[in-house]
This record gives sequence, structure tokens and C-alpha cells, in this order.
Amino acid sequence: MSHFTYTGLMHRVMDIYAEHGSAAAYHFICEHLEEGQANPAQMYNLRYSLLAACGRKDEALALLKEAVLQHGYWYNADDLSEDEDLAVLHEEPDFQQVLQLCRQREAEALAESSGRLNILLPEAGGAPETYRTLLVLHGELENNEAVEPTWHAALNQSYKLALLQSSQIQFSGAYDWSDPEQNIQELEQALLELGRVDGRIQEEDSSTQLESLEPQTELSEPQDREAVQVAQQASDTTKPIMAGFSSGARAALQAAATYPAAIGGLILVSPWLPEPSEWQDALVHWQQYGVKLYLICGEHDEDCLAGTEELANELQRKGIDHQLHLMPGLGHNYPVHFEQLLSSALSWMNES
Repeated sequence: MSHFTYTGLMHRVMDIYAEHGSAAAYHFICEHLEEGQANPAQMYNLRYSLLAACGRKDEALALLKEAVLQHGYWYNADDLSEDEDLAVLHEEPDFQQVLQLCRQREAEALAESSGRLNILLPEAGGAPETYRTLLVLHGELENNEAVEPTWHAALNQSYKLALLQSSQIQFSGAYDWSDPEQNIQELEQALLELGRVDGRIQEEDSSTQLESLEPQTELSEPQDREAVQVAQQASDTTKPIMAGFSSGARAALQAAATYPAAIGGLILVSPWLPEPSEWQDALVHWQQYGVKLYLICGEHDEDCLAGTEELANELQRKGIDHQLHLMPGLGHNYPVHFEQLLSSALSWMNES
């Protein structure tokens, strides 16, 4: 069995669906089911949708009921009722029962959901503050468990790995970064928590919270403000590196634009950058604070290639330290040799 990242498996299924149809995609996902268990709810979603799309109505409904009634998963009811692949199920009484239950569970999940920060240390042990931090943001409809294996190699580079999971839940185990304001709030809290873990922010400072993290929103000379000091009291070579995939890369870029003094660098993989205005005004601050950017994107990534190249061109024009790696033949996915690229990126980040 071939090895896939969680993201790679999802995109491979969609490629097969587009090229060979729902039956072939269903057969493929069943063959590789164990490789996608970071979110079993999404595996069910793929399977019952593909079964319904190829006319296997009873099997599709049975899988949907198994996911919701037996395992307690939930899906966005509007998405289920509007999904054309599930059209053969829409009039079934059991399907309507599932919709009602999903609406109830979604309301409960939205009321309870919060951001989650997981911190992993290298096997060698030692105090957290002895390691520089790589703060990773997952992609759309992913979670911490899905992306941790992909970024785990950072632990071999004398980095600790901090995984930030969004509070913005779309269905069981699937999160995104669709609200920029909420993204910044959760990243603020993550930076404060990392400061406490590293001993740079004391517990008695926790009352400052958001008030101490006033964003830098105007173009001006760098200010030695208490807000920035609380956000990241560290030297340039120990500031956290922020990283992300797709929409997570966009959220990381938004955070670096808001708090340029708190970030040592950015590693952006297939970054989804639909709005240049989100980062253009930050270029001068990245230049002043020495923020470095490492960009990776597939040459066949139709959604992200143009935005990545536009960012790289502006970085070049401003003289901001960066590297751009365009991957031949790659779509919206991690490169197969991502571990080596990550190692190179982290080593480069540590260079003065």
C-alpha cells in the first residue's frame, strides 16, 4: 500500500473522481482507508457520498446512518441537503432523521468549540524553552491529528512542534480558518501560551491577554511597544516560525502581517492567498523586523500558484529574504519529499 499524507489522500480521491468517476474513487478510498483515519468522520463522508453518486442508494444511506447514529458524528445539515451526489437520498425518511440529528449536534458543537494548541518536544527531552518553536496551522477541513505526521520531522531539527487547531468547526473533526478576526484572536492566545511555556511571560501577566497584543495596523517606524514585547520577548533567532498549508498558510500570513515583531519567519505550503491587500502593507514591517519567508507551491496548483508568485515577486522587489520552490507536476498538496524541504527551510531560518 502506498503512503499518503491525509491531505494527499483527500486530493487523490478527488482527482480519481474527476478523471474516472465515483465508482473508481470509492474503490480507491476503501483500499486506502487506514491511511486516512486522522478523521474517520471524513472517511465516512467520502464513502457514502461516492456510493450515492454511483447509484448505490441503500449502501450509501446505511453508511451515513452508521456514521451518525452509531459513531456519533455530525455533518452540516445544509451541505447534506444541497449535495447533488446525495440527491438519491434526499427524500428518504431516514435521511431526514439524520439531518435533524446533525442540526442538533452542530448547534452543540458550535457552542462548545474552542481553539486547541498541542505542543510536542523532541525525544531528547529538555525544557521547552531550549527549543525554537514551529507553530503549524492545519489546512481546510483538517485537524491537528491529520497534519502532525507531515510536520513531525521538525522535532529532528531541534524545534518543538506547536500545532494550533482552529475553533471554527465545519463537521466532526473538520476545522477551517474562514473568519480572519477569529483567526487573529486564536493566534494571539497561542503566542501568549507559547510565551508562558517558554517562561518569557509569567502567569501573573495573563490578565493582559488581548489588551497587551494591540496589532500593528499602520505603516510607521517599528515601535518598541510593550504590546510587542509581551507578544514575543525573544531574540530574532528564537522567535517562533509560523507555518501552514492552504487556508492555514493564509491565516499564518495574516498573523505575521498583524504582529511582524513577534514572528521569526514563515513556511507557507500551497498558500491560498486570494487577497493581496491582506499582506501588501506588511512588507515594510517584514523588511524592518527581518521576517523570512519560505514558499512552496505546485506548478499545477490552480487555486494557489498565482497568489504565491505574486507574493514572491513583491518580496523580491522589497528585498525581503525569501525562497520560492515551485514543484513540477504538483497540484494542491504537499510535495512527496516535503520532509527534506522542511529540514532545509528550518536550517535556513536559523541562519542569520
